Amino acid sequence: VAIALDGAKVALSPDAKQRQSNAYGLLLEASAEGIAVYGFNRGAGPAREIVLFAGDPLAPANRELLSKRVARQFLNGPRQGIGPEVAEEEIVRAQLAVRANTMIYEAASPALSALLIEMLNRRVTPVVQSRGSLGEADLAAMANVFGAMGGVGDADFQGRRMSAAAALEAAGLKPLQPSEVVYPSALISTNAFSVGQAALLVHDAKLSLDWADLILAMDLEAMDSSVTPLSTPVQANRPFRYLNLEAARVLDMIKGSYLFDDDPARIIQDPESMRASSQRQGSAWQAWADLRDSVLLSINSSDHNPAILPGLTPRSSPELS
Repeated sequence: VAIALDGAKVALSPDAKQRQSNAYGLLLEASAEGIAVYGFNRGAGPAREIVLFAGDPLAPANRELLSKRVARQFLNGPRQGIGPEVAEEEIVRAQLAVRANTMIYEAASPALSALLIEMLNRRVTPVVQSRGSLGEADLAAMANVFGAMGGVGDADFQGRRMSAAAALEAAGLKPLQPSEVVYPSALISTNAFSVGQAALLVHDAKLSLDWADLILAMDLEAMDSSVTPLSTPVQANRPFRYLNLEAARVLDMIKGSYLFDDDPARIIQDPESMRASSQRQGSAWQAWADLRDSVLLSINSSDHNPAILPGLTPRSSPELS
């Protein structure tokens, strides 16, 4: 949220850089040793058994082939997806932030990772189409980003729309070069577009639930309500954690209120909207916490096919033997 909304700066730790570098080295080594790698020396999807090249990816002939392939993907990037364009810059920035973080688990070349981070830091925001996710990966939205990284398509630079090439130049950045041995799938194969939006929604939902609790406290005051449904012994009789936490929170909000004074005129039981509100809102907080935990897991782990994991041996797990 701080990156997407407030422009917080981004940097990879030395450990993250090393992990990414090791994965990239393993990708190149595997291909050089003749191991089939999905989406790199083999095709993807229905083309998964088609050999795209054999041997060392750094060999001149293979390097030229890969360079042409990356150039085509740059050109094709802005054509992916269906409009309308994403209007809110923070959504695209959240997308970039999530991918910069999860890409440390992938075989991303140092140049690819460095440019993505600098685009965030210098506020170069690619134009991204809002539709085109397959559900299993936000390929189209990420292809829009990849095109912009190659200087193709449009981008915003500090809030001004221009060509991606002009935006990179204005930010003092050079486009990613096709001659780099890039594994585009390391950037594109991800759910970062969807998960980035989910992270922003988790933030907004918490604000909404905070307001809902404050409004409930105000309603209790206005209705001269009974505090007994919120009381600790009553809550202990039904020990659902989030319902109990909600009751305790609202009790704390009305601490010192006249509601704790004896009042013979106070009704014995509030309308359902009062006496059950803490249960409804406690359940909403529980759902929010589940979403928060899922999003935290998603933005701090790999979602890429294939998984490239350096350091494994046949003894790392029984099935690998």
